[in-house]
Amino acid sequence: MKKHNSPAVAALLAAALVLSACASNRGKSDSPKPAAESKPAKSNNPLNISDTVFATMMEKSVVNKGNNYRVKKFLEKVRSGEQVYVACIGGSVTEGAGPADFRDGYAYQFSKAIRNTYSPAGATNVTFCGAGLSGTSSVVGLVRYNQDVVEVLGHTPDLLVIEFAVNDGGEPTNQRCFEQLIRNGLEANPEACVIALYSAAKYPNTQTQMTLVANHYQIPQVSVQDAINNRLNSFTDEQYFTDIVHPTKDGHAIMCAALMNVLDIADKADADEAAPVPSDYKKRKSFKGFHQILGDDENVKITAGDFNSKDGQTQTLKKTNKGDFPNNWYHKPGSGNSALTMEIDCRNLVLVYKNFGSWAGVKSGKADIYVDGNLIKTVNGFTGDGWNNCVETVVIDEFDSAKHTVQIKMADGDESKAFTICGMGYSK
Repeated sequence: MKKHNSPAVAALLAAALVLSACASNRGKSDSPKPAAESKPAKSNNPLNISDTVFATMMEKSVVNKGNNYRVKKFLEKVRSGEQVYVACIGGSVTEGAGPADFRDGYAYQFSKAIRNTYSPAGATNVTFCGAGLSGTSSVVGLVRYNQDVVEVLGHTPDLLVIEFAVNDGGEPTNQRCFEQLIRNGLEANPEACVIALYSAAKYPNTQTQMTLVANHYQIPQVSVQDAINNRLNSFTDEQYFTDIVHPTKDGHAIMCAALMNVLDIADKADADEAAPVPSDYKKRKSFKGFHQILGDDENVKITAGDFNSKDGQTQTLKKTNKGDFPNNWYHKPGSGNSALTMEIDCRNLVLVYKNFGSWAGVKSGKADIYVDGNLIKTVNGFTGDGWNNCVETVVIDEFDSAKHTVQIKMADGDESKAFTICGMGYSK
């Protein structure tokens, strides 16, 4: 699949399409700086970027326009008034961090822009789910995908945006969970489409590694980092970022515009032949058929031991202000040291645990993880810089499924401290 290099005219048309949908949400607190006399006249683009610069940014944001068959099918459904289901899953940028109101985040602007641009007048046929969770990688995203996307929508997505590039540095599966999220979206429906979104940051992201995976599936890819790198001094970092990664309201509007641009490119192009989901994985199929563990099932039997309480202060979602992992296993301070024991038949096992915030006033500590009687790792539920955030670790990672006994118990010296297993998931 060749990288898209649309002419400036086409990019300008795409810019015009998204202005009314995205730029109208410009933040009042981020006033654009006056243009130099040599610059073109300003337009109504986000941050009052000139049409010429904005067109260049939109053009450069398209890493790969992808096979457009699925995108065009999605747009046909929207235009016909058929009910469609849109989800964005990612970290804090997807959750809407940066603006004062999380609903000014790109994901929420994007869902409104789809309705305003493609739905019939007055239609309410776009059901949207913003599934961002701050500070989390694609590994945690895969654990909670069914819980936070499919169950919330009541349906598998017709359009799924995956945004983890600024969170996946150092994640332990080497983009295998990212790949499985792509397959989850594509395999649920032969007409469902997936877009990979690479956010911008003042530190390196994992766009390069993710592109190798996304190209394998011929899905559209949008890089806001590449767009920002081609802004031609039209705005400052302070106008786009609220810190080192989270956009301002206008910055989120640029992200929305870049996503709408890739839809517009597909909409205007001739239809591609349908491309089947590749039978082979780019990495390896270790996370195929991944399930979140909520209790016993045919492959899992759990004895909770002293991890038999529920932690009511797991990491909260902005949109609900409730903990995202209510079905957790909590070792309360002062409990004994009876291990959580799990008999499981699996190929891999992922554990998500809580990094307690120091402000919580709870003495928390380390837990040892044993597989088949062997201590394989010790994980720390209190690092000093936590904020009740989720942290992932891969406990089992094998090519073939096998029966294992997994035990989790408090480490020596931390028997009386707290530890929360937020969630677990596995593939067989």
